[in-house]
Parts: sequence; C-alpha cells; structure tokens
Amino acid sequence: MVRRLTVLYHSDFKEHDPGQVKHPEAPRRLDIALKSVMDVASSTPGNRVSVVGAPRGSLEVFKRVHDIVYVERVKLILRTRRFEWLDRDTYVSRGTLESLRRLAGASQKAVTLALRGVSSFILGRPPSHHAGVSGRAMGAPSMGFCLFNATALVARVLSDHGRVAVIDFDVHHGNGTQEIFYSNPGILHIDIHVDPSVSYPGTGYPEDVGEGEGAGTKVNIVTPHMAGDDIYRNALRLVEAILDSWKPDYIVVSAGFDAYRGDNEMVLMNVGTRFYYTIGRMLSTKAKAVVSVLEGGYGSGLERALKAYIAGITGLKDWPWDPTSQSSNTAWRTYRMYRRLTIASILKHRKISLPKRIARIAKALGPRVKVKRRKRRFRRYIF
Repeated sequence: MVRRLTVLYHSDFKEHDPGQVKHPEAPRRLDIALKSVMDVASSTPGNRVSVVGAPRGSLEVFKRVHDIVYVERVKLILRTRRFEWLDRDTYVSRGTLESLRRLAGASQKAVTLALRGVSSFILGRPPSHHAGVSGRAMGAPSMGFCLFNATALVARVLSDHGRVAVIDFDVHHGNGTQEIFYSNPGILHIDIHVDPSVSYPGTGYPEDVGEGEGAGTKVNIVTPHMAGDDIYRNALRLVEAILDSWKPDYIVVSAGFDAYRGDNEMVLMNVGTRFYYTIGRMLSTKAKAVVSVLEGGYGSGLERALKAYIAGITGLKDWPWDPTSQSSNTAWRTYRMYRRLTIASILKHRKISLPKRIARIAKALGPRVKVKRRKRRFRRYIF
C-alpha cells in the first residue's frame, strides 16, 4: 500500500543551540536527519515524502499539557535571550524561543493533517518526551534536554477527535509523556525502553501502569542493555497485539533512534534497520494517521534507522537491511522477566485484551517475583 508522509521542518529548529558548549542535543542532529529524509524522498516513487515548512505558533498551546505556572516560567527565561542551564542536562539559548514557536506551530499543523488522514513527521527540536507537567517528571534528575512536550500536545488534541495511542521507542523511558497522561484513560501509552534500573530517567517499570481511571492504559516494555533485533522483534509483537485490542484512530510516535547500534555510546544497544522499518510499516496500518515526533538519535541512528522508519511508514517494499543481531542468553533472561511482569500488569487491569498465546506467558510468573528498583542517582541524561 502506497502511503504519503509530510515532514514538518524549519531552519529555526536549529536556533536552539548550545554554542561552544559540547552537547549531544545540538543543531547538527537536524543536518543529519534532514539529509536522511531527502535521501529517502529521492528514492521513493510518486513523491511519497514531502518536506513542508513548519509554521510559527504560540507557546500558549503547551498549556494544554503543562502547568500554566511552568509555561510562564519558561517563557520568562526565554525572554532574556541568553544561554542558561535549567539543569545539568537541559539548556536554553538565544534562539530557543524561535525553535519552540516552530515546535508549537508544527504540532498544530500535524493535528490538522492527521484529521485529514495525512501522516506527518515533526523534524524538530528540542525533543519532547521527558518534559512532564511541570518540567522534571516522575522524580527524574533532569528534564533530559526537553522543555515542552509536543508529543503529548498532539496526542491530547487528537484525543478530542478519536481514540489515541502513543508509542515511544526511544531508548529512554518517556517519563514526561507518561506523567502527563498517567490518570487519563482515553490515551494509551506504550513505551519500549532500556532497563530503568541502570539508565536515565530511572522510571518506566512494568508495574507503572497509570493511576485512577487511567490504570491499565500505560504499558512499559523493558529491554536490557545490548538487546538485539531478536528481542525488539519480540517486543514488537506485543505492541501489535495491544494496538489490535485498543484500535486507535490516531497514533502519535515519540520516534527516538538512539537504540540503533552505535548511535549512543553510553547506552549500548544492538538494534538494526529492520526493526525501525517494521515498526513504521506496522504502525501505518493501525490508524487513520500517524504523527511522529523526533526524539533521540545523535549519529548513526539518524543516518540509518530514521531512513528505515520513513521507508516503513511510506510502504516501501524493501530497504537496505543491517545484518540481524542476536541477544545474549543473559539479555534474554532479563527481558523475559520484565515481559512477564508487563503482561501480568496488562491482564490485571483488563483495559487491554491479549491473545491467549501471549497471555499464558504471565502464568510462568511466580506470585512473589518482583523487580528490585535500584536507589541510584542518575546525575546526567548521558552518563
């Protein structure tokens, strides 16, 4: 099936700039990402991929998902137009205000396109998914490069028009997005991320399922360090089963590419292009429209995994595959333990139905099995 994708981009996204300070979340990320988009666009027939300028919007729209006091505080800081650290990971600069205005406008444009059945990709920055209701989310040590949550904003607005699922496959847990929707029963949040006991932000355990009416609509799928294609392929089958039960009208994706092999030297994973192609292709068949928001990815992930994801979204039949990677037995034991807990948590709250072949996995879980949460201070996003 031929599908089209509108990429929302503007050079103002590069105005959020650490200057002479060495920082992984820098403007060069978009140079790499945009080149990848253009490479795919040039290789796809029928203009399936088009790049459109992201309009300028008002920061007021972020009050839909953030505390008003927090938004006003950030706006006040931005008016100084100077470089400043908000925490040990997260900065603002002279041009951050313009970048965020474009992020607001791109979010609104993405909603308009989705309501017309058109999928889009917000190729912007700063990233979003660690920004919670009032900035730092769920006790995280920092905001992890994020200021306002465009992923949550798009999902919140689209939820007024139908059922929404948020999928986050960035290597880190999307604690900000999860916090914003933690008690919201109308928005499903599925998050695939590395073991929180050993990585920032230290949140996103299987039993973190939401609260109140939202309990059972938040799903955390935990992967171990050095997880390969085999583990991520298994996780993807669980994601698809959950989506088949939820039947979303719209899917919003926190698209992070830092689980790609070699992208992030501090969180070592071994995922290749086939996973990103496959999840893109699968998601595009599960909803009227898919809105993707760029999250992590700092080098090879933007060079190769982003291309594969767009190829999957647009329905290309083939793509240059990386050699398939296999996970160690130790990695599989860790993953299986977490997977059983995740499935047991889903079944407990009965908001999502699972096929019997998946549900019976939880039966292998002993009644006293529990993951020990390590009391560890994550001083930096990348450490």
